[in-house]
This record gives sequence, structure tokens and C-alpha cells, in this order.
Amino acid sequence: MENLTAIDKLADLLHDHAKPVVRPQRLAPSPIYDLDYRMTIIALGISIHGKTEADGSLRIESARLKLVQFVAQRPILVRALQRWARSINGSDFLPGSSERLRRGYTGDSTYDQVVQFMVANGILRWDRKYLLTIPGNLFLAHVLESSEREGMFTPERAVLQELKSIRITVSMLEGQ
Repeated sequence: MENLTAIDKLADLLHDHAKPVVRPQRLAPSPIYDLDYRMTIIALGISIHGKTEADGSLRIESARLKLVQFVAQRPILVRALQRWARSINGSDFLPGSSERLRRGYTGDSTYDQVVQFMVANGILRWDRKYLLTIPGNLFLAHVLESSEREGMFTPERAVLQELKSIRITVSMLEGQ
């Protein structure tokens, strides 16, 4: 009797009996590339990690925001970030995970484009390496209030809260 692997059985099934059918209307696009989702995660990141300025705006280093929003969308990375932060001064690479994490978040060009969009729409403004909210623009307040009220983005908000307990160093953000 022949000993078939699962792949062999699947190949046999597809070859002789089954015809794959793809229904594009049933495929869900990844939220990672959804503008509304990304704007929401950035808004939540600033709301949770930003520091309040004298004029009432919130201020955050862009690199810090880029890292925390990246991890918030990928909760499995929290442990890798914790290990990285615990390494010597947060600057030594742990084999594999922190290197991939750094490459992943620094290469997140969608973040850069969404921030440009938010700046162009008067939600955020640049101050050197910092991003600040625009006083009087209620976008961030609305996102935070409605997400809490409606129970939306609970996993992302929980990750962002958890990240507040991790010491993220300048060397982690700047790759020095």
C-alpha cells in the first residue's frame, strides 16, 4: 500500500476530482492597507502615547509613533519588542526577531504615506522629528471616543496600552 502525504492527497484530489473556484467578492482585503484603519491606528497611537503641549495639542516622535502603530497592528510582535527593549541598552540585536522587527517598521512606507495624508488634511503637523495634532481638529478625539464607546479596535488599543510599559530607547528608534 502506498503511503501518501497530505500534499499528495490534496494534489490527487485537485487533479482528478475538485475544481478550485475563486470568488473575488468573498476575499477580504488586508486592513493593513486600508486608509481609514491606518488613520485610526495612528490616531489611537498619538492619543495613547502623545504628550500634551501647552496649546492642547498632542506631540510624539514620528519614529516612536511608527513603531507603536506597527506593533499595534501585529500584536504577536509585542514579545519581540519586549525582548529587544530588555537587551543591553535596547541597542543590541537579538538574533532574528529584533532585526526583522526593525526592518519591518522602518520599511513601513504605508505609515509614511498615511501621515502625509493626515498632514495634508490638517489633522497633524510636523515639528522637526515630531508630529503634533492640530488644536481644534477633533479627528483624534472623535476616533478615541467612538472606538471606546463602540468597543472597536480593542486589541489594538490594548497593545498600545501595553507598549506604554516598554522602555523604547532612542537607539531603538534611530537604529544607532
